[in-house]
Amino acid sequence: MKGFVHIEGTCMMTAQERKDFRRVQKSREIWKKRAVSRGEDRRRLKDRRQEVDHSREAWRTRALAAEHRIEELEIENHQLKHAVTPVRPPAAIDNTHFF
Repeated sequence: MKGFVHIEGTCMMTAQERKDFRRVQKSREIWKKRAVSRGEDRRRLKDRRQEVDHSREAWRTRALAAEHRIEELEIENHQLKHAVTPVRPPAAIDNTHFF
């Protein structure tokens, strides 16, 4: 009786074949759901990694710019300190005859 073809051209399955068929289909659905989930997780992690890389690069650029600015300010400060001529301290005022 195995593989017996029905009048409309459809195969008739035994109870065991139907049971096996359902088990295989259920297993395939579970496998497919897990595969889709893994794909979504992979895409999500890839996007997150790109965000982190871009953020890290932006912070690195800002840090390098800040270092460069610090160096410029140190040079400018050094130049200003040496450009100013030292001033003698003011002489003490003698106001003893005032009173």
